[in-house]
Amino acid sequence: MKTNLKNSWLILPALLMLAIVIAIAPGCQTPMRGKTAEQSGFLGDYSKLQPGQSGQAQFIYVNPQANFAKYTKIMIDPISLMGSEDSKLASLPKEDVDALLSYLDGKLREELSKDYAIVNTAGPDVMKLRVALTEAKGARVVLNTISSVLPIGIAISVLKLAATGTHTSVGEVNVEAEILDAQTGQQLLAAMDTRAGRKVIVTGNFTKWGDVQDAFDYWAMRTRVRLEELSGKKVNP
Repeated sequence: MKTNLKNSWLILPALLMLAIVIAIAPGCQTPMRGKTAEQSGFLGDYSKLQPGQSGQAQFIYVNPQANFAKYTKIMIDPISLMGSEDSKLASLPKEDVDALLSYLDGKLREELSKDYAIVNTAGPDVMKLRVALTEAKGARVVLNTISSVLPIGIAISVLKLAATGTHTSVGEVNVEAEILDAQTGQQLLAAMDTRAGRKVIVTGNFTKWGDVQDAFDYWAMRTRVRLEELSGKKVNP
């Protein structure tokens, strides 16, 4: 027992140092991939989805026949709720759900309006964006703050990350989305993704829905950038 205890004290400083390096590393503000979400049924056919590469959604499909360069306008449907009966999303107060939907809708419009006219009617040069929120879990604020600031809390969080794929007490959110030709209904792109909060000492967003809002910011930006890439436009970060 004495040998094990001694070894644990030798390991702990190294673990704490590793945790601190992870927490303050550049780019940690970007939400990390969460655990793989279950299919909600929103997309209907999931057979074409393939695992995404780094910087992409967990699962993605891009229609190889789509000509993204021809589209100059986009319709954004009201965001759907597709949480299962036992999901955290299903038990959220209506005011929380309304706030989340409003925030995501606003971010999508803010980002996509940089490249497209936002319209309400279909046409030959119009895409349609459909998005479903399938799960949303707020951060446990007090525990999240402690484990993001105190070294021992960071170490515990890193161990939990290695075991489960997410940090302790952080927020997590799942979405499914597709982009269609608004006139023909042809699917141009589809994606499923889950994002969870990171542990960041200096810039952590220590609010219940801070991690979820960070994920919404990230998705809105990545949607715009991905469409720029597919249409051959110069990508604006």
